[in-house]
Amino acid sequence: MEFFSDFQAFSFFYDQISKTDTELKQYWDDCTSIYVDNKYLVFQAGLHSKNFTNHLEILNIRNWQKNSKCVLDAGCGIGAVTNFFAEKHLDAEFVGLNISPEQLKIASKNCPSNVKYVEGSYDSLPFPNESFDFIYFYQSIGYKPLLKTLEEAFRVLKKGGRLLISDMCAVEDPDPIQAQLIQHVQKSWHYMCYPVWFHLKTAQLIGLDLLALNPNLNPVLDFSPWNDLVNGGLAEYHSYEVPYAPIKVAEFLYQKNE
Repeated sequence: MEFFSDFQAFSFFYDQISKTDTELKQYWDDCTSIYVDNKYLVFQAGLHSKNFTNHLEILNIRNWQKNSKCVLDAGCGIGAVTNFFAEKHLDAEFVGLNISPEQLKIASKNCPSNVKYVEGSYDSLPFPNESFDFIYFYQSIGYKPLLKTLEEAFRVLKKGGRLLISDMCAVEDPDPIQAQLIQHVQKSWHYMCYPVWFHLKTAQLIGLDLLALNPNLNPVLDFSPWNDLVNGGLAEYHSYEVPYAPIKVAEFLYQKNE
């Protein structure tokens, strides 16, 4: 009898728990008002600063890829990062992708002229081949199976283009209690929290070249605004308190060199 490899077993598991587009639309349309009412703009669990403007400035300094002209914000939320980057880089064209019509309505209000918002899903990107020279996922890639998502990102990325992923990942080698908490996140928050090794293996299979990796940004992130948001109604929406210990924020920068 042939056994699944670790990668195959994890892939099978994530495929089974992934939500449909309809379920994800409903989820985000329902809970977006909680983020907006609490003035939580970027939909990320950890921030580089309590101040959202400072946080966005740091993202721009740390993550912006020079000479990018066609940029995709994959999972753009209500457009805070997209609009901020667009105002900073007027010579570039930006597309914000989101599966939630409710969020897209908010993002489209008063957005810069070099931004366009599009409804769509990661596993079937509504763009031609080689459309973008920079794609980024800010804590958004965990809603769909990673292999199909990266295949689609690779397809729409230009040769020499770069892909940035900053995402919540499960800790390595979780004990049974931690594993149970991770599965709670996957079930209630519809988010996979892929481990770092799984990110790296998937990207390798797709043909993306790793340029930089930070396996754990938690020590430099501020989670207190997220705590306030959870206490402001988000935990009740998800029916349980958010576990922090088994989750870390990791960052991956890839390049398409095919």
